[in-house]
Amino acid sequence: LDELGDRWPDHAWLIVADEGDQLRDALLCLNRSGQFYPIVAYSAKPQTARVVDVLNAGCAGYLEWDGDAQELRHRLEAIRERGEQRASRTVSQVRAQQRLEQLTKREFEVLESVCEGRSNKEVATVLGISPRTVEIHRANVFNKLGVRNIAAAVRLSVEAQLGSGSLWGSQRELAL
Repeated sequence: LDELGDRWPDHAWLIVADEGDQLRDALLCLNRSGQFYPIVAYSAKPQTARVVDVLNAGCAGYLEWDGDAQELRHRLEAIRERGEQRASRTVSQVRAQQRLEQLTKREFEVLESVCEGRSNKEVATVLGISPRTVEIHRANVFNKLGVRNIAAAVRLSVEAQLGSGSLWGSQRELAL
């Protein structure tokens, strides 16, 4: 993947052997580059717990594959058909997450509070800042996210799965 440099294709699927650190390294490389491609891991003798871990880390599928090319094509087609809709949702999530990562920690806190339904005055009280400072942070959030109103900011936050954990200042750790 490092050899691709800046020449990332528009559409691709990665098939990665689940050996050593290859899979973890592939996921980290994609994460660092801001790219999203569905990844299918394979092993000659996969173990159930490992397959679950790999799928939970975001891979599109896992194959038991010992080298038969025709069988590989058949299984990949089945995974592609199941994963197309999920992959498009994931691309949207990644893009939304990248937009949210532009926010400062304070801007993100303001956005989280607003998404929870708090008024500017309530946000100010919770964060220990003035209502005017909250207004400034909200304006910055709208500007950085490229949205015009709070509804659009909330939609973007939901799309990025804001409720599943804080995105600010950290990339999700890959437990592979």
